[in-house]
Amino acid sequence: MADPVPTYYDVLQVERDASADRVRAAYRKLAQKYHPDKMPGNANASRAMAAINAAYEVLSDGHRRAEHDLWIRRAERGASASATPSTPLSLWGFLHPARNWAWYLLGGTMVFAVGTITTALYLTSMPARAATPVAESCKLEATAPRCSHR
Repeated sequence: MADPVPTYYDVLQVERDASADRVRAAYRKLAQKYHPDKMPGNANASRAMAAINAAYEVLSDGHRRAEHDLWIRRAERGASASATPSTPLSLWGFLHPARNWAWYLLGGTMVFAVGTITTALYLTSMPARAATPVAESCKLEATAPRCSHR
């Protein structure tokens, strides 16, 4: 089973439907607990405080909180879809250009190379055509009353 997506709600240890007052109270509690001044020897305190501040900054703003909730829903939908595929792997999914662009590039290069080599072999194997100027071909036609190339 897929691991749950870590969110700002997990950082502040609140529910997803927590009110703004509950988010503020959780922020204050964690800020007092993990403030670098209260833990002078702990190097992780500043990182923990930065994560707590980022989480509160997003969850205290209504618009950014809605965007975060949308991101959570998309991430969970993607995790559940990849964990249990509902449709079997189709040929198009296997040959999708966005995922397998290198194979398409290799195939196109091979087609170009084979076409170039085939053209070169064809041109070298054919006998050279006689390059006779038009004026000389008219002189050779003795039976024709007049040259049709003029």
